[in-house]
Amino acid sequence: MPPKRAPRVDHWPPALQSAATLTGTLVRSGPGYRPVSWPDTSFTRCNAIGGLLTQRYAAVEETASWIWGASRSPGSPLRLITRHGRAPARFETATSEVPIHISNYRLQPGDLVEIGEYYLTSRSRTAYDLLRSTAPLTRPRAVACRLLLLAEPGASGRVARRAMHSSRADRARVRARLLALRYPVAASTD
Repeated sequence: MPPKRAPRVDHWPPALQSAATLTGTLVRSGPGYRPVSWPDTSFTRCNAIGGLLTQRYAAVEETASWIWGASRSPGSPLRLITRHGRAPARFETATSEVPIHISNYRLQPGDLVEIGEYYLTSRSRTAYDLLRSTAPLTRPRAVACRLLLLAEPGASGRVARRAMHSSRADRARVRARLLALRYPVAASTD
């Protein structure tokens, strides 16, 4: 198991990152890099974008799905939420050239998990966010949802129960998408 702190390279100058990539010391990991000697795990994916996942932010939606290993890409823009307070009007970081979208979600206990020093939504919350999104349920998103739901026992039930307490539009969208993914859904009270 990797130690609590993996080597971070997101703060390296681009020339050094490029040179290390050319020599085979670093490999791409989403929008960032990881040392080739470190396995491609949730921990190292968090570490690859670690400069963005500060104590104030957590990964959500496609970005969290990628960290969990359910998606091939973290999406563009990277999706983050604030853990405390409101989303900033502007978000700047000296080390990131990737687009970032920051939101503020209403979270319930257990929605966020900690991997090392980084936070992201749980697998079931990530699946719920992908299913309730107004973005089309493309094949990669559907595969990600299935993988997330399969990886956490009882996740489909938790997603369906959460949807019952959301807006009518979100409830209908999540219900239809769960059915499309062949997950049983309790009868609606609409």
